[in-house]
This record gives sequence, structure tokens and C-alpha cells, in this order.
Amino acid sequence: MQAGARINTDIRIADFLTLRWAVVAAGLVVGGGVGLYEMFVGHLLATNQVVVWTTPLISYIFLALASSGISILVAYGLLRDDRVVVERTRYLLVLDLALLLGGFTALATELGSIPNMIHILLSPNPSSPIWWMGNFYSIKLILVGVKLYRDVDGRHGGLDRPLAWATLAIAAAATLTLGAVFGTAIARPDFAGAFASLLMLALALTSGFAWLVVLRRDGALADHVGGLARQLSGALAAILLLKYVYDARATTEGLLGWVDPSMPVLFALAALVAGAVPRIAATVTLIACFGTLYGFVIAGQRWVFGANTSFFGDVVTFTPNLAEAATLVLGLSVAAALYNLGKLVLLQPGPGDAPDTP
Repeated sequence: MQAGARINTDIRIADFLTLRWAVVAAGLVVGGGVGLYEMFVGHLLATNQVVVWTTPLISYIFLALASSGISILVAYGLLRDDRVVVERTRYLLVLDLALLLGGFTALATELGSIPNMIHILLSPNPSSPIWWMGNFYSIKLILVGVKLYRDVDGRHGGLDRPLAWATLAIAAAATLTLGAVFGTAIARPDFAGAFASLLMLALALTSGFAWLVVLRRDGALADHVGGLARQLSGALAAILLLKYVYDARATTEGLLGWVDPSMPVLFALAALVAGAVPRIAATVTLIACFGTLYGFVIAGQRWVFGANTSFFGDVVTFTPNLAEAATLVLGLSVAAALYNLGKLVLLQPGPGDAPDTP
């Protein structure tokens, strides 16, 4: 596609006959099969009466937070007239939308059925952080879509800065509200407090920047955010280590302590080796981000207090199954399909698009 072109219409079937698209297609078939079975046939996930937020929701959070990190980077870069960000706005918007829509797809499997999805849409509840989170992310999707449409259509001018401010505010609000979904839950000591929102914001920025380093379609952009990703990984290692020590010494009734020692170790390792092997370090960072979210969400539900438990409450166990893993595969595959399709249609080939690049 020539420089300045809006849409690439020179797309051939051969563009899809690659190993990259074969892997994406396999993921869509496996993950989509589980999602459709869950929607129309029966229950496959490992949820129980206590642990109801499992891999589908965690996959959504993981992808949605990364999308928020990209949105914040784009909006802040445009407001500060950051040349590296401004020149790569369309690429960042494509990745942003791909991650968020992949997250929404994973979330759909958690809802269990089409009627459940319709019921949520038709049942507003302004007193619920979940309702606000869903609305903020929906608004963010619209704002990013509008910005991408204007960029493709060659429209730049007076609306750009207000759109950037709105995107920055909504992306931050969506991230913090997502944390409030957990932090305001009743009788969940591992969730309680504002720490949940701060954790989500840190993970959003860290994972968003890490995706840019892993994909490394543009070396200048990856280098531009690589240092920040390294610093954020180091900061998360310190924060999680403090959280681990604090929870180990706490006497709060029902507090299990969700930080596994491997979490700060992985973040610290990623920060230490990022200078030498940035893509490997960024991959470790993404694994650590997902593992942190998984530990946080699952552990916070395992302690239950109620009529059918002992006086001091009970701790339940949870073991994921292959169907749970397939929902993560589905979300990642949808994100990968949209990302690669967006590159074909909307972007000029970059260094990372060469046939011999993994």
C-alpha cells in the first residue's frame, strides 16, 4: 500500500495462507467450539457455586487492560505531540481495538448464553461498578473506533484533541472502575480496598507496553516504550513483594493472600533482562500479568462465609479445565485475527510483517 493510502484493496488469498493465519484459525476453531457449546449446548467451564469468576472473565480483564494501556499511550502521546506515537497512531488504534474486541469475545463465553447477554444490556444498574465498567469500555470502543475512522478518512483537526482527552479520561476511568468491581465486593478480604484499582492501572500500562515490545512491528515504537515497560515491571515486582509480606503477616479473618512468590520474581526477572532480550522479557511480563490477575481473581473468591459454612467460613478449591483454557485461546485468537486483518487492510507493511518473521 502506498504512503498516505486509506485502505489496502490489494489483498490476495495468498496473504491468508501463512503459518500465522493457520495458528489463528486453529485457535478460533478450538476456542470458538467451546464458546458455542457453552452458549447453546451445556456447561463446560470449571465454575462452582462459590468460584464463578474464572478464566473467561480473567481473559477479558487481561486483554481489556492491555487495550486501556494502549489507549492511554495514544491519547497522551497525541496530547503531548509525541512524534513516535503520532506517526504510528493508526497501528496503535488497530492493536487497541483488536485487544478489546478479543476481550469482549472471551467475556461472552463467561455469560453462558445469548439471553444472558441480552438481559445484561437491557438491565441498567448505575449502582453497580460492573455496569459502569461495561459502559466505560463500550464508550472507549466507540471513541477509538471514531479516531481510527477519522484517521483512515484523512480527517485531522480541531476534534483530535477533545477526542484524545475523552479517550484518556474514559480509558483511565474504565481501568479504575474495573478494579472497583473487586475492591468494593462484600465479604471478600483479598479484594477489598483501593489497591485493586491501582493494581489494574499498573497492569494496564505494563501489559499494553509489553505487547508493543513483543509484537515489535516497529522497532522505534518498541524502543520508545520498552524502557517504561521495564520500569513498570520492576515497580510491580516491588509492589507485589510488599503485598506478599503484608498478607503473610496480616491477621484479617478470611484473608488468604493471593500473591504467589513467583509473581514478583517473574516481574523482577523481566526487568533485569529487558535490556539484553527485550522480546523475551516482554513475553515474561505478559505471563506475569496474566498470572497476577489469575491469582487475584481466583483467590479472592475462595473464602466464603454463609449459612452453609462453618462459623469462621470455609475455603474452597478451584481447578481449571481445558475448556477454561480454550476461552483464553479464543480471546487471544480473535485479537490476533483482527490485528492481522487490520494490518493487511489499513497499514503499510512494517518490518515485523516480513514473511520470515515469527
